Amino acid sequence: MDFTRIFSIYSKCIHANVRYVLLVIMKNSKKFSILYLIGDRGLDLTKGEGFKIHVQKIIEGLQKKGHNVFLLTINEKQSLSEFDSYLTVQHKYLRFFFHRLFPFTGTINSINIMLHIIKLNKIYQFNVIHERFGLYAFGGILASRLLGIPHVMEINGPGIEEKKLFTKDIPPIQKLTVKMIRKFCLQFTHHIIAVSNNLKKFLIENSIVKDPNKITVLPNAADTQTFDKDFDIAGIKKSLGLEGKFIIVYTGTLQVWYAIEDIISALPLVLREIPNAILLIVGEGQAREKLEKLSKELKITDKVRFTGYIDHMKIPEILSIADVVVAPFKELGMTFFGSAIKIFEYLSAGKPIIATKIGQIAEILQDQYTALLVEPSVVEEIANAIIRLARDEQLRSYLAKNARIEAQKYSWDKYADQLENIYTTLLEDRR
Repeated sequence: MDFTRIFSIYSKCIHANVRYVLLVIMKNSKKFSILYLIGDRGLDLTKGEGFKIHVQKIIEGLQKKGHNVFLLTINEKQSLSEFDSYLTVQHKYLRFFFHRLFPFTGTINSINIMLHIIKLNKIYQFNVIHERFGLYAFGGILASRLLGIPHVMEINGPGIEEKKLFTKDIPPIQKLTVKMIRKFCLQFTHHIIAVSNNLKKFLIENSIVKDPNKITVLPNAADTQTFDKDFDIAGIKKSLGLEGKFIIVYTGTLQVWYAIEDIISALPLVLREIPNAILLIVGEGQAREKLEKLSKELKITDKVRFTGYIDHMKIPEILSIADVVVAPFKELGMTFFGSAIKIFEYLSAGKPIIATKIGQIAEILQDQYTALLVEPSVVEEIANAIIRLARDEQLRSYLAKNARIEAQKYSWDKYADQLENIYTTLLEDRR
């Protein structure tokens, strides 16, 4: 009998059990001091866009669990009324032609951020730096290494490739530098949180990250409890003048990567069969003017209502009156990396969903069970799906019931639990 081998196995078992017990003790007893960092000026937290909701809900979720979270961000305005503990650092902009050659601006911001973290750490004694990835931001990594604080990088998109699609391509010299910064940051962070499996695959296949085990995929979520209310549906409809209407709702920013024009284009086909249908577009964004023009061209302005920006706290109330909710996306010529918060809010609201079969959406939503999935930019499919749901109340109820059940997997509370596990593991490994 090989007693050496038996003893080795026994020791490993004991070590594993001790490690598990330590993790449980740390998780239950230790309240972390967390720095949530946004070191890139492109994420303006004064705007009511999806990334702001994402940041808010992560911080709120961690605070509900008793952790202290301090927000440090590059922001144009110093006051962020919706956050408690924070510091905004003013963006430093180089004049003349210098910023066109190299991302000097990002370098100055990064050094500035690093110095602020060092100062703040003397007061707050951070256990973890949790940074939202930004193209030119590397100050969090430098501070992490200097101070010996575990660093977690949350990445919601590859950045460089998205710039080319949604705004304009980065100049060649800057692009080379930005790629180096991205690789540097993702190499030296201690753990990466990717918003989707597609994004994780992109990082691995492009050799930006070598170790798949370094990446945890955490999709977005919803504040499920805010949807568990008895809303005065009749009263809300009356206040909006929508009594007797079949209400189709879209919520979210009006950006170029959403195919909101496909819903508008589908509406005339829907109206032939469902004359009382009306489309409610809830949100604001750069595509609004184009969308309003399209509805005029199709002569359906009385059937398309743009609400403009509505406070996110009122979204559950708006969704309560929806008969059908829609989440259309475009095929962009590259993999869709995102994780739309609207999908998880639609599930939580318990509404029949029509969504594009693209990226993570096809992983989260199951066709004919929690949603009706359609191919990108096929207007007839969207129209047929709306008509089908309008005529089939039993199918609407079936999808809605399944959606509410599925939503329980994707709450911000559970998201915070998973973050806590990542932090605990990093701190235990460091110890």
